[in-house]
Amino acid sequence: MTTMELGDLIKMGFNKNESKVYLALAKFGKADAGRLIKETKFHKNIVYDNLEKLIDKGLVTFVLEGNRRVFQIAPPRAFQELFSQEQKELDEKKELASKLTEEIKRIKKKEPYEQEAQVYRGVKAIKSFYNDTLSKNFYVFGAPQESIEIMGDIFWENYTLKRVKNKVKTKMIFNPSIRGFGRRIGGRYTEIRYFERDFEPLTETHIQDDKVAIIVWTEEPVLFLIKDKNVARSYLKYFETMWKQAKK
Repeated sequence: MTTMELGDLIKMGFNKNESKVYLALAKFGKADAGRLIKETKFHKNIVYDNLEKLIDKGLVTFVLEGNRRVFQIAPPRAFQELFSQEQKELDEKKELASKLTEEIKRIKKKEPYEQEAQVYRGVKAIKSFYNDTLSKNFYVFGAPQESIEIMGDIFWENYTLKRVKNKVKTKMIFNPSIRGFGRRIGGRYTEIRYFERDFEPLTETHIQDDKVAIIVWTEEPVLFLIKDKNVARSYLKYFETMWKQAKK
């Protein structure tokens, strides 16, 4: 038995499917995938995908018994280690944000320039933004699993077909959890690399021409669009640094 609840795990940053699979495993303490599929009533692919995410987070381990994998929850300290790592990443992001802020302040003092900001809210608005990106090359970093779940595979596959048809090139640095999706859309006019396993940004940043879009993939996604050539230049410089460090 476990007193953990779905809402508790979601508050800690788990998605709903991860939470349900983890709670099912916690109920048994130790189980193979078949038992978890039966308990959650999920398709086997969903169970396996979310087990892999939990393994990557260090919250689930497995042992081989015969020719099958038997999964079990990791020791209690795994949660503390996970959030210690997330705190470290947050501190690094704050430090980076501080550096970027100072750089932007220096740039703003040099010359006047056109500046504009917009906010897009909801799936329809986000789709409208992407439809406007099909004419010029762009760069993306930090696409999370939530972006696929919210927009849907069909939208992204159709978007990729239109982009390739228009010969729009892109370089993208994805979160490692969507490597499988990256393989599906990779090909002509598309270069994809991946962050290290322990780095999973929850936002997506899109850089194109003189625009920077920061998308927060919550249940109702929000996009902040900044039109500012110097800000875009700063973000592109940051992207180029990450691109050299990212893995193929």
